[in-house]
Amino acid sequence: MNKEKTFKNNSYESVDAFRFFFFLVIAIFGVSFIFTIILNIIASTSGVSYEELSQREVVEVISYLITPVTIIIYFIVYHYVRKIKFKEAFSDGQKISLLPISVSIVLAIIAIFLFTPLMNLVDYLFASKGYLVDDTIPMQEKMQSSLGYFALGLLIYALLPAIAEEIAFRGVIQRSLLSKYSGFTAIFFSTLMFVLLHGSLQQTVYQLIVGIMLGYMACVGGSILYSIILHFLNNALVLVFGCFDIVGYLAKGNTIYYNIFSMIFPVCIFLLGVVLVGILFWVMKYLRNKNFFRYESKTARKLRKAKELELAEVKKLSIKDMWKNMPYIEKIFMVSSIALTGLIWIINTINGFIA
Repeated sequence: MNKEKTFKNNSYESVDAFRFFFFLVIAIFGVSFIFTIILNIIASTSGVSYEELSQREVVEVISYLITPVTIIIYFIVYHYVRKIKFKEAFSDGQKISLLPISVSIVLAIIAIFLFTPLMNLVDYLFASKGYLVDDTIPMQEKMQSSLGYFALGLLIYALLPAIAEEIAFRGVIQRSLLSKYSGFTAIFFSTLMFVLLHGSLQQTVYQLIVGIMLGYMACVGGSILYSIILHFLNNALVLVFGCFDIVGYLAKGNTIYYNIFSMIFPVCIFLLGVVLVGILFWVMKYLRNKNFFRYESKTARKLRKAKELELAEVKKLSIKDMWKNMPYIEKIFMVSSIALTGLIWIINTINGFIA
């Protein structure tokens, strides 16, 4: 009975954010390392080179599944060990509303149509400095010609990563930080870790922008369902426009930067996108404060307001007060996790320039 009670009452602490991330990184790279060893053993015993084996379709699919599947399994194990209910990662308790869902859909459209041209420009600038920009899409030819393969691609490259990464970064990590720190601090560090885990200079700028949007949607909306929808739609649209040349100006192959003026267009529409996102965020926050998208009874509303007043008395720490108020163990996990993923990001970036 006591164990059940403890399980029900446990909730995230701020140290969970960095501890969860540190062991998550270890788990992902541990599984990837084991998978690489297995491939080498198979290659050496079958007379096929490792490069040929790694390019086979089934191996490519498994390699892409490693990260999201590892995240989901690790998420389950971590919550079992810490005796925290899974629902702690998914919502702050308020009911799902159509308004944040609609905003998530609009944000995904803005990200693709208004932010992608700038990302193409950034990739062009990286490539001009000698960085190897990788735009390959696994199974692209089969996805272009087969609806079944395209559905498989949506599952592997869009849906599973969206679910896994959101329960990790906007679920566990961001909600753990929100238990002690301000919303800005929580979004900043969840986005930073989100960027570093991808370990790629090519993805850094876009992941940074999208990470902020995902963090804000989960924070203001009160549920990671909204960030999952935004994340999935963004991934799905990237896959669609990567496989099919539907919108000309989004395709890198159709873009020629012949002078400085040709670079102004992507910058201008990016700034337009930033303005639109800012307006949507302001509207979301305003309507949340007005209780617009909360479907509550009067009694539930009174209880919630009383709880919010109680929580407001506990001042959330800003990013400048973070370090001096951290317990020693939290500092260790924070420095170790960021240093580890930062080192991996640097190594991958150097490899991108010398490849």
